[in-house]
Amino acid sequence: MELVAHLRLLRQASIDLVFFCGVPIVLAITSAVLGPYTAIMGGTGATVYILSLAIVPWCLTGLVTQLVSKSAGRRLPLWLIAAIGAIAAGPFVSLYVYVISAIAVDIWPALDALRPAAFSAEHLKSAALSEGRAIVLWIAFVVIFHETLGWARFASPVAEASREERFQLSGAEWTAEDDALLRSLIRNGEPPRAIALEMKRTVAGIRARTAKLGLRNNRIGDRSAN
Repeated sequence: MELVAHLRLLRQASIDLVFFCGVPIVLAITSAVLGPYTAIMGGTGATVYILSLAIVPWCLTGLVTQLVSKSAGRRLPLWLIAAIGAIAAGPFVSLYVYVISAIAVDIWPALDALRPAAFSAEHLKSAALSEGRAIVLWIAFVVIFHETLGWARFASPVAEASREERFQLSGAEWTAEDDALLRSLIRNGEPPRAIALEMKRTVAGIRARTAKLGLRNNRIGDRSAN
């Protein structure tokens, strides 16, 4: 069981790395290739500039979304948690982008020609479109990673419990090791719900196996065979 838990944590850490580093790097490379930055800043300068505008805001949004997830608990769906996190991170991201852009303009003055006048209608429209695209991308990637890879970074406890139960509804065979663990947990007085969570099975499955083995949960107020 410890090995399984370790492998699960390792897998989640690998997905974290891909999400927080791989995704923004791919998006940054796309912007560098399609945008005018290489012609103005050179290959190295454009790469550093675009990466700084991609990775740090992405991770800042992740930090804020994590706080939203912890605060929301079980009340909100994942897509809404991601949306609130992206919107709440907006002021911090905008401040960071403003500072980095100001530094870049000092080094490459030609960049200033690419930016519309501050607080003009064009500037506000550009900022709104950029923010909207960023929010949509963030929500899409969070949901896609969760649904396709089982990524649990921002998911609520209820969603994760449901996902684990779905994996066990296929009727996995009980092994001698499973029976030994079941006996051990029952001897420790664990209720069926806690045993089901530990063994990644449904409560009904735990009760049925307990009854079949002729076992009985000794926890006060709970009889698994009922």
